[in-house]
Amino acid sequence: MRILLDDCETSLQANTVAGALTVASDLVTHSGRMIVEVFVDGIAWSEEDLASGEFTARAAGEVRMTTAHPAELLRDTFAHAAEAVLNAEEIQRAAAKLMQANQVRAGFDRLLEALAVWGSVQTAVARGLELGVVTRDEVRAKGIDLEGALASLDRQLRSLRDSMVAQDATAVSDCLLYEFPSTTKQFAATLAALANEAAAKAA
Repeated sequence: MRILLDDCETSLQANTVAGALTVASDLVTHSGRMIVEVFVDGIAWSEEDLASGEFTARAAGEVRMTTAHPAELLRDTFAHAAEAVLNAEEIQRAAAKLMQANQVRAGFDRLLEALAVWGSVQTAVARGLELGVVTRDEVRAKGIDLEGALASLDRQLRSLRDSMVAQDATAVSDCLLYEFPSTTKQFAATLAALANEAAAKAA
């Protein structure tokens, strides 16, 4: 089995995908990096694939892995999340306009797209902080109000969902157009600040 790290062939030995992951992980951890992508015989494996004992017990001709420094990964995670937030804002405005045009069902469908983005962003932030590169205490000490941004987002999402459950299209569109934008702006700015902190650690 060929085992490659960042496109460089190694002398590592393993009989299964799980074995390749183990020996490669041990090696990159010593260099302060982590595995972020895994390709088995040219096919990218998802987190679900890698968590499957049945899948990882297989043999393979080649296991190719890409690594990154945790701080670099965190920087990119927060930067991409900030972009996703701005994208969610555009989707929400489109949803509100549909509702105002009496296309309520289409508007709610677009809104669900935006809520899925917000869910992904919240997950990305939580997982990013779990890396331990930037701690909540460090963030607070730098004057970045992450907790405030999260609390504001939570309140806004709860209010929005209450209006959705009540099928109150007017309240939903008003929330999206007049209340949510300030929360989005705050959250995007917070994510940008977090990305800068992670970039400083990477440097």
